[in-house]
Amino acid sequence: MCVALAGCAAGQNAITPGPAPTIRSSTQIDPPLLAYLPTVDELVLIDRGDAELQVQCAARYGVTIDPRLLDMNALLDMYSQDRRYGIVNRDEVEQYGYGSPPSQYHSLERGEDPEQPFEVEVLSGTTEDGSPSQLQDKDGNTLPEGGCGLIGSKESSGGHKRSEWEIAYVLLGEAWDRLLADPGFQAAEADWATCMSKSGYDFQHRWDAANSLTGDDPERSQDMALLDLDCAEETNYIGRAMAIDVAIQNQLISDNEASLRAALDIQKEMLSIAKKALK
Repeated sequence: MCVALAGCAAGQNAITPGPAPTIRSSTQIDPPLLAYLPTVDELVLIDRGDAELQVQCAARYGVTIDPRLLDMNALLDMYSQDRRYGIVNRDEVEQYGYGSPPSQYHSLERGEDPEQPFEVEVLSGTTEDGSPSQLQDKDGNTLPEGGCGLIGSKESSGGHKRSEWEIAYVLLGEAWDRLLADPGFQAAEADWATCMSKSGYDFQHRWDAANSLTGDDPERSQDMALLDLDCAEETNYIGRAMAIDVAIQNQLISDNEASLRAALDIQKEMLSIAKKALK
């Protein structure tokens, strides 16, 4: 994926990965680009600020609404890189197979489906029949297109586009594409596949193992996950993949340093706006 960022062009510089570490825990997986993204807790703070700004906007147009918050676990699913190279934590695999353990985070409470009159309208800027809202503030100004949902989001982001402060997320995708094409990673895949073939499986990529499972058979899923992890450990698949990925990401960071630093500044601004809104 390339979005007008350095590193997208053909003829990328060759990388020199460091020694492949031995990885036995997801806590050891720390992609360099994560340093340029908000933490989950920071994302939740930003989201709460966004929701509060929507509430304040709706009030200006005479409508009372509850904050509409994202779920922290949904944010984890979106941003977590713990399984970037596949399952890794043996204790989890022994208990859940390819499944995930219960989250350490509590799901955020979401408002129920809108019941307050005009709630959907004030958030979307349109009536039930799709017509532009005619809600007005105390000065007689009509609710703009996009409603308070859009207004709150613009205010909470300081007017910045999401792509401006999520550059690292885009670069994580580019790093992944480059990892898949790297000969060193392909060698790690081949070694893992050879290990799996000893048990009768013909896989090319590590994710093929989980994707081969059909139906609801927890025992088979767990057996496959354990075999998958056994082969990953035997071939040091995860450590080899991460060493190459880290080198790729460090190169992307160097090539996009100005944009990444600007993204950090925007995130700080957004956190400040959220804290102010929640006072």
